[in-house]
Amino acid sequence: MRHSTEITLPRTLDAARRARRFTNEACVSWRVPRLAQDAAIIATELVENTLRHTCTAPRLRLTLRRNELTITVTDDDPNQVMLRENARPPGFGLLLVAQTSRQWGCERVPAGGKTVWATLR
Repeated sequence: MRHSTEITLPRTLDAARRARRFTNEACVSWRVPRLAQDAAIIATELVENTLRHTCTAPRLRLTLRRNELTITVTDDDPNQVMLRENARPPGFGLLLVAQTSRQWGCERVPAGGKTVWATLR
């Protein structure tokens, strides 16, 4: 069975909180509460990264398929994200995503911009 949901978040101070709530509610609704905490961490970090490094509103999408949850955040900025191994706050968000997720990556969007994604099982 496949579930999918998406939200475009405003560029406001409460965007990360809204991303966490949206992610938690989806995990509960889809009966995968064991993924909720890690999914919320990933969604929050990816949304905050978009807000910090781009001028666009983040589009958060959650997809559950065969017990694998994919979290994606898309923005209109074509610059690829970079993982900084020796990062210090506030620069260790992607390191946290890499450590929390099963796998993660970044892909360019044909219309412009990029999508950063991470998966959980």
